Amino acid sequence: MKTKIYRTIKQIGIVVGSIFLLNAHPIKLTSSLIQYNPETTQLQIECRVFLDDFLNSIDSKTAKNINLDNLSNQDKKGIESYFKEYYVISINGKQFPLQYVASEVMEEYNICIFYFSQNITKPKKGDQLCVENKLFFEEFDFLQTNMVTVRFPSLTEEVYFEAMSTDYDLPINF
Repeated sequence: MKTKIYRTIKQIGIVVGSIFLLNAHPIKLTSSLIQYNPETTQLQIECRVFLDDFLNSIDSKTAKNINLDNLSNQDKKGIESYFKEYYVISINGKQFPLQYVASEVMEEYNICIFYFSQNITKPKKGDQLCVENKLFFEEFDFLQTNMVTVRFPSLTEEVYFEAMSTDYDLPINF
């Protein structure tokens, strides 16, 4: 009888532990695409983050108890404020804060995709674009990697960059 109870408790422990491990993710990563649309002179930014990492980070800094499935205007401003601090895009030293467009939550994958845009002055040869992506470095330090792909047609080839906790800014000379 004791053996049967012990075996049942052990099996429950294994199941609960497995569920916990499946929900945890050891990879600390974001992925971004920054594209310039020369027809509209807009930057279009797509940033993919792990949902739990983002919610923990933004809750502790900007917006408390944000509901990504039903964002209020205050939530959207909180997201913009958060990205203004941790994701800076500038051209020749002039910052262009990201304007929230939309977000997509994929709970089954623990992913949230944020879409931003920003009108910018038309870049030209000799200009410098700088992307500083510091997302989650305060929380995860050297475990965090932020991958960024930049596309500026006719000014530069596609540029790929991995931001690390010790090197998180990407200067691109056109």
